[in-house]
Amino acid sequence: MKDKKVSIRIVFPFVMSVSIAVCIISCMFLFSHYFSGYFQRDTIEKVSKQKKTLSQDLEAEIENINELINSIYYQDIRTYDTATEMFQREMEQRMVRESEVLYSAAIYDAYGSSLWHSEKLPDRNKAEVKQEDWFQNAQKNIETIHYGEKKLVQPDKARYVYEISRYIEYVENGNMKSGVLLLEYYTDSIDEVLLHYKSQKSAYCYLLDTNRRLLYHPFEKEIVSGMYQEKTVKEAMACKNYKIEEQSGGKWLIERQQIGYTGWNVVLVNSMSSLDFESYNLHYVAWFTLLLVGVILIFLDILLFRSFTDPVYRLLQTMREFGKGNYDIKAKEEGIGELKNLSAHFNIMADKLQEQMEEIRRNERERQQMEKKLLQSQINPHFLYNTLDSIIWMIRSEEYEGAGKMVSLLAKFFRISLSQGKDMIPLEKELEHASSYLAIQNIRFKDKFEFQIEADPALLKYLCPKLSIQPLLENAIYHGMEGMYEDGEITIRIYDRDGDIGIDVADNGPGMTQETIDHIMHNKVISSKRGSGIGVRNVNERIQLIYGEDYGVIITSELDEGTTATITIPKMEETDDAR
Repeated sequence: MKDKKVSIRIVFPFVMSVSIAVCIISCMFLFSHYFSGYFQRDTIEKVSKQKKTLSQDLEAEIENINELINSIYYQDIRTYDTATEMFQREMEQRMVRESEVLYSAAIYDAYGSSLWHSEKLPDRNKAEVKQEDWFQNAQKNIETIHYGEKKLVQPDKARYVYEISRYIEYVENGNMKSGVLLLEYYTDSIDEVLLHYKSQKSAYCYLLDTNRRLLYHPFEKEIVSGMYQEKTVKEAMACKNYKIEEQSGGKWLIERQQIGYTGWNVVLVNSMSSLDFESYNLHYVAWFTLLLVGVILIFLDILLFRSFTDPVYRLLQTMREFGKGNYDIKAKEEGIGELKNLSAHFNIMADKLQEQMEEIRRNERERQQMEKKLLQSQINPHFLYNTLDSIIWMIRSEEYEGAGKMVSLLAKFFRISLSQGKDMIPLEKELEHASSYLAIQNIRFKDKFEFQIEADPALLKYLCPKLSIQPLLENAIYHGMEGMYEDGEITIRIYDRDGDIGIDVADNGPGMTQETIDHIMHNKVISSKRGSGIGVRNVNERIQLIYGEDYGVIITSELDEGTTATITIPKMEETDDAR
C-alpha cells in the first residue's frame, strides 16, 4: 500500500506537469492564431468607422455647397431678370459675401454664351464652353448638381477650386430660358476634412473624382514631381467595401466609400505590416507570460501536491468507515482552502443524515400510533353494542320497520367505514357516513335531536381523510345533547374557506368552557369513555400529519349557546399528487 502511494505521488505530478506544458504550448498557438485574426478584424472595423466618419463629414460639406448653389439659383437668378442692372448688382454682392469659399462664378445660356461672370473668371467663347465637361453634364443631368475636376487658380498661394455646375432656368427680358450656372469653389473646406485623417506612408486617405482623377492626396507634391506613385487606385475602385492587397512587399488594407451622388470616392489606405509588428510584440509578451505561468504552475503542483493528497486520503478513509455504518465517525477538518471546507461539510452532512434518520424513525413510530388510533376509532365497541341492543329491543317490541331501517343504516355505516381499505375518500362518501351515523343515533335516542346538512355541491368531489366527521358528531351528541330533552339540533356545514374546505359540526347544546376544550384537544386521554375527546384529537392529529400544521380541527364554544368544531383541509382531487 505504501509503495502504491509513493508511485501515485510520483506519476501524478509528472502527468500534471506534462499536461500543463501541453496546455501552455496549445494556448500559445491558439493565442497567436486568435489574435492575428482579432487584430485584423479590429483594424478593419476601426478603419471602417474612420471611413464612415470621414464620409459623413465630406457629405456634410457637400451639403453646404449644395445649399450655397441652390441659394444663388433660387434667391438671385430666379428672382431677378438677368438683363437688368439689379441682377448684376445682386450677383456682385453675392460674390463679395461668399468670397471666402467662392473664387468665381458665371452664368451661361444653353448655347454657351456668357450672360454674367465674376471679375476673376475670364471671357470664353461659346464653342470652348460647350466642350467643357461641367457644361455638358449640367445639361444632361438637369436634376442634379455636377461636381467637376480640380483646378489651380492661385499658383502663388497653391489654391485650388472645384468646378461645380447645375442646370438653371432664368428670366431674360421677361422670357424664361435655360442655361448653366458655374461656381469655382475653393477646395480648402474639403481638404480640411481630409487632413483630419492620418497622413503617413503607412496610413493615409485620398479623394477621386468620377474619372478617377485625384482631387486630394496628402503626397500630392511627390506625385507631381514623380517621386511617388499611387498604386491602389485600381484596387480601390474594384472593391465594394474593403480589400487586402499585397503590394511593394507588404499587405495593405484598402477601403473605399462613395460620397453621395457626387461621383467622388474617398479611399483609405492602411499598411498591415505595422499591424503585424504590433501583433508580434504582443505575441512575445503573451508567450513569455504563458511560459512563466506554466513554470509556476508546475512548481506549485510539485510543491503542494502532498499537502493536498494527505487530507484527501484521510477523508476517504473516514467516508469508508461512514459507509460501513459507523455514523459517529467525524472527519478531521484539516488541509488548506477547499479541502478543509470539504471535511467540514462532510461532518455537517453526517450530522444532518443522522437527524433525518432519527426523524424518519420518529415519524414511523407516530404513523404506527396514528394507525392504531384510527383502527380504534373506526369501530367503537360501545356504539356497536348499543346499536345492536336497540335493534334487539325493537324486534322484541315488534317494531320491525324501525329495526330494519336501523340494520340498513348500520350496514351502510360500516360499508363506508371500510371503503375498500382507502384512507382518503370523497367528501360525498364521508357525508353519507356521517348521515348514517346521525340517523342511527337519532333512532336510538328517540328523536331527541334533529340534524341538518348544508353542503356546497361543488366541494363534494374533493377528498378528505376517512372518518373525519363521525368523531366530531360523537362529541356533539355526548357533550352537546347531554341534559337536553328536546329541541336538540346538530348541523353539518361544508363550505369554501379562503380557498380551502371548511367543515363545521355545530350543536345548540350547553357549550363548553375553554378548559374543557383544551382538555379535549391537548390532554393525553387514555380512557375510552364516550365523549372523552380522543376521537376529535385523533382527527386533528391525522389531518396535520397528512396536510401539515396549517390544517386541522378548531373548537369554539360559548356556554348556553352551543359548540362548533371546524375542520379545515385543502382542496385535493383523486388526480392530485399525494401530499
